[in-house]
Amino acid sequence: MDDPQPAYDGATGTAGGAAFGAALQRLAQAREMDLAALAGAAELDPALVDRVVAGEARLAVPALARLARALRLRPIAFLQQTDLLGLVTYAAGLDPLYFLPDGQIRHDARIYMREINPRHAVPEGDMTKRSPALKALGEDTVLDALGKLEVELAYLLRAAVQSTGGTL
Repeated sequence: MDDPQPAYDGATGTAGGAAFGAALQRLAQAREMDLAALAGAAELDPALVDRVVAGEARLAVPALARLARALRLRPIAFLQQTDLLGLVTYAAGLDPLYFLPDGQIRHDARIYMREINPRHAVPEGDMTKRSPALKALGEDTVLDALGKLEVELAYLLRAAVQSTGGTL
C-alpha cells in the first residue's frame, strides 16, 4: 500500500506500479513462464516487461491486451488478477457489475450472482454477455481477437474509472 501510483490512471490510460508488477510476475509464474517468455508471448520488449514488473514503467491498453492474451485470461479476470480491479477497489465502492447498464439487466445479473451463482464475485462469461456493448463487440466481424480484447479492456477500464473518479 506504499505505492503512490494508482494501479490504473484514467488520465494517462496506463497501468503500473509495484502491486501491478508483483501481480503480473505471480501470474507469469503460475503459468510456468519467466518474464522473458511472457514478453515473447506478448510480443513486448523484455526490458519493458522487466521494468513494469519492477514498478518502474507503465503500460497502455494495447500492451495490457497482449499480456492478457499471453496469460490466456479474459479481460475481467486479467484486471482482477493483476490488481487493477483489486479488492481495495471493490471495497472502495466499485460495483462488481459496474460494466452493466443500470436497470433490468443489472438487476437480473445481481439476482443471478446472489441466488444462482453466489460463490463467484463476477461470473465473467455470463455477466459480460449481458452487457449490450460487450455482446456487440463479441459479435463484431471486423476486429481480430486481439483487437476485441483491447477494446473490451479499454471499455471495462473506462467504465471503472468513471465509477471511481479517475483512478483505480
